[in-house]
Amino acid sequence: MKYFELTMFLFFLFFSLFCRWYKFIDGTTRKQAVILNDRVKQVSGTLIIKDAVVEDSGKYLCVVNNSVGGESVETVLTVTAPLSAKIDPPTQTVDFGRPAVFTCQYTGNPIKTISWLKDGKAIEHNDPVLRIESVKKEDKGMYQCFVRNDQESAEASAELKLGGRFDPPVIRQTFPEETMEPGPSVFLRCVAGGNPTPEISWELDGKKIANNERYQVGQYVTVNGDVVSFLNITSVHANDGGLYKCIAKSKVGVAEHSAKLNVYGLPYIRQMEKKAIVAGETLYVTCPVAGYPIDSIVWERDNRALPINRKQKVFPNGTLIIENVERNSDQATYTCVAKNAEGYSARGSLEVQVMGKSFKVP
Repeated sequence: MKYFELTMFLFFLFFSLFCRWYKFIDGTTRKQAVILNDRVKQVSGTLIIKDAVVEDSGKYLCVVNNSVGGESVETVLTVTAPLSAKIDPPTQTVDFGRPAVFTCQYTGNPIKTISWLKDGKAIEHNDPVLRIESVKKEDKGMYQCFVRNDQESAEASAELKLGGRFDPPVIRQTFPEETMEPGPSVFLRCVAGGNPTPEISWELDGKKIANNERYQVGQYVTVNGDVVSFLNITSVHANDGGLYKCIAKSKVGVAEHSAKLNVYGLPYIRQMEKKAIVAGETLYVTCPVAGYPIDSIVWERDNRALPINRKQKVFPNGTLIIENVERNSDQATYTCVAKNAEGYSARGSLEVQVMGKSFKVP
């Protein structure tokens, strides 16, 4: 009698079980009951999915209840499918300054990573949509989208063309390096072309030249559309020596040419403006030396010749490079010393300020 009652109890317990399946909503902890239909069926506690598709992939939860309690168990279903990709549009022509959008459309499962290349080089973008807010000359080219998982990858390509008739600036005529005695006037000339017509500016040792009593800058446009720019220096001094540069610039590019003007005289160092640089960046500065000939150019800090560590590099032309600048160790006043063979020298100081990195507020 006791055996029968136990059997009946087990029989009752078995048939009082209630099983239900749920599927979690992707990326959340929320779940919803699995909808049963002709393709998705439940037989006792077994969930049967016929002709599974990628959309069936996900995390499922089975919940079992009876009169004395309940249990649940999770399982993950991954429905694999071959990867394929295409970029929409496959080609587009965009005017300078206008936005461009490429969309990487892909199928297959699972997708682990999405990456983009431009002209064969990786760019830091991992979303399906690549948007360029304002197209520039350097943005034109071939773009590739790659989708990958652990087993395979797929790739698609598209081309971005620059609309309108644009020709980046090009320097057509230049001035040579010149060595001279003080006294005569100097005439430097640059001719540049491009569409749109570029503007030409002049620099001496990296500092823009403005018109004054002895320096005169001018330009005109020829009938062929080229820009002719000139720099006149009246009664050149030894202190006028240095690296002169003409820069042709338009909205579609930049071209430049530089050459040295050597004027015989004692060493001279032009005043250097305070240099501000963000921590972690690399400092590049060239000592603005005039006078000719110059036997040596060195940099010092606290009366010690550089370099004093591996971050610092000093070159014979007076260029100082400090990598990965830090406020505590690199913010200081640096001194450039230029000497000639007779022992005459000139000194100039540069104050370097290192600023903290700025962070964008999300």
